[in-house]
Amino acid sequence: MFKSLKDSHKTICFTVIVLLLALGFSYIPGMLGFTYMLTPTLAVLIMMLVVTRDGYTKAGWKRLGLHKLGLKGWAAALLVPVLPLAASFAAVWLTGLSSLVVRDDFEGISWTMFLPVMIFIFVKTVLTNSLGEELGWRGYLLPVMMGSMGKKPAMLLNGVIHGVWHFPLIINTDAYHAGEQLWILLPLTVASTTFLAPVIGEVRLRTGSVWTSSIFHTMHNWLWLILGTLTVNHSESAQYISGDMSIVVVLFYAAFTFYLWNRKASTDARAPMARFES
Repeated sequence: MFKSLKDSHKTICFTVIVLLLALGFSYIPGMLGFTYMLTPTLAVLIMMLVVTRDGYTKAGWKRLGLHKLGLKGWAAALLVPVLPLAASFAAVWLTGLSSLVVRDDFEGISWTMFLPVMIFIFVKTVLTNSLGEELGWRGYLLPVMMGSMGKKPAMLLNGVIHGVWHFPLIINTDAYHAGEQLWILLPLTVASTTFLAPVIGEVRLRTGSVWTSSIFHTMHNWLWLILGTLTVNHSESAQYISGDMSIVVVLFYAAFTFYLWNRKASTDARAPMARFES
């Protein structure tokens, strides 16, 4: 339809489509979280097959980063999410706001089968749930946004859109963070995705692979699932201090984003002198 659409217009068009899909899907009776997580990929398909028709060329699909495994980024994708999630739960355990409770089994899974089952869930999520989101956020939208506004603004705005996309799921369903105070949860959601976006986006851009961001996303949610299941809260405040959209996670990724950008600025500043001295 619009083969010469500017990147800024693609950004607007994709954002409108994905938010409308999210709103519409949130009203489906009994809608599963898995179904909702596929809406960013559905928006990509609409953009590439209907709106811009980029999907009728190999180059169009190549831009999504599916053709590279990004093996060099797997270590970062697996290890970085551990730090804020572990710290957030340690904070509530140590302060008595929550307790670590190890039961006879893990949600019906025997401990002898825990590791293979969790690995299976992890791999399945990388290939389905997380990829359903990441094909939209970091596979399609981030590179398009960078084409019109530069890397840093694109990363932050990408995170804002990702956060707002959660709102219909939180407000209209019980599938995600049910029962929490919206006036606290909604700002935390946007803040966490905004500051997470430059970190997970950097992994995706450096490797050229959307698989690395899917692995990162999965590790974040997978560890939250495990630690959250093993935790019993004694205070309402615990759920805002620990977990995937918690204050500790926001502070960690805000600090990490500042570190990455400050380190990059320092490297860029030294580069001209290094060239002069050589």
